Amino acid sequence: MGLDRYGFKKKGYADLLAESHEKYRELFGQDVNLASYTPLGIISRVQAFFYARIWETIEKVYNSRFIRKADGVSLDYHGGDKGLPRNPALPSYVELSFTGEPGHLLDVGEEFTTEGDVHFVLLTPVALDFFGKGTGEAVSADVGDFTNVLANTITTQIEPSEKVTSVTNPLPSVGGADLESDLSYKRRLLKANESNGKATATAVETALQNTPGVRSANVVFNRTLEVDSSGNPPKSLHAFVLGGTAVDIADSIFNSMGATTETVGASAVPIDDLSGNTHVVRFDYAQVVEIYLKVNLVTNSAFQEDGARQVQDKMIAVIGGVDSEKVEQAGLSMGGDVILSRLYGAAYQVQGIEDVKISIGKLPTAVGVVNISILQNEVAVTGPDHIEVIVNA
Repeated sequence: MGLDRYGFKKKGYADLLAESHEKYRELFGQDVNLASYTPLGIISRVQAFFYARIWETIEKVYNSRFIRKADGVSLDYHGGDKGLPRNPALPSYVELSFTGEPGHLLDVGEEFTTEGDVHFVLLTPVALDFFGKGTGEAVSADVGDFTNVLANTITTQIEPSEKVTSVTNPLPSVGGADLESDLSYKRRLLKANESNGKATATAVETALQNTPGVRSANVVFNRTLEVDSSGNPPKSLHAFVLGGTAVDIADSIFNSMGATTETVGASAVPIDDLSGNTHVVRFDYAQVVEIYLKVNLVTNSAFQEDGARQVQDKMIAVIGGVDSEKVEQAGLSMGGDVILSRLYGAAYQVQGIEDVKISIGKLPTAVGVVNISILQNEVAVTGPDHIEVIVNA
């Protein structure tokens, strides 16, 4: 065992202990007592334990050479060599609207929050106009996906002022993201290996997936000279993106697409080229489709105490979303349908399950046993609070 033409095979504790005992018998005779309570038996087991640790380290060093097997810092080194760092945890950005006393000035650094205690800090000073209204950009005080809050939820002043009567966010905050998981990072690095140069479909999709804060992307190309069935004009590119800020997304599209390609979408962002000329890049943010599940289990004595949580995490790994460990699972790609049979396969991976019945739907009160179709501009997500697990021992 070890390293040969077939690769690396780790020696485990049992292998090392057997080799140790074989050597002791060779040196001290076949009748030497190697029971666990004897001096030689104790010494050999202690040695085997620590040698097994060394072999585990050797295996990790060997695996670190490959993107598919590397993890943690070793995976970061692969990305560094390719100029593709792991996406960091990011804050979200939002525009706040204020009403209050005309002429009042809100300073940079003033804080506002949601009922769920997600804090936002004002980035620009805001002077209320003649009608007592004003707007300003704010950034979340923390980083992570949880900082992406819904519209009209930032309504509380941390330090209340009589001169400000109300604050809100007419639109959801965007851009917040968790630290990229190893699984998602591996997929990105492997996808980057497939992309050569620019102005190709793979290059544009890879550029978007490598954009900070972007969790998923799908690009529709109309290569014909006719308007396609979705209304996209000839020779156009229509990108659908989940997460990320508009400027970062537009910059990624502009620097990876063909020079004469027309972009399509409701979001329009001006981008300057190296000559100072301004180009408008268009794209659309993807629609999130929340998936609700009801899972009925028949279990046996092998079912673990946290088995229900394990089932939830298996469902999230298939569909996508943030699991019980607060790790974001990539799950289905954008436009990927939720296939019921795949969920059954995932559920049976949990130990102690004898039978399972799964119902899914887009509403908690409307779940059934049919697949859910997802459009090309949509992405399915779920979470522990969307998955009801009923255990029948």
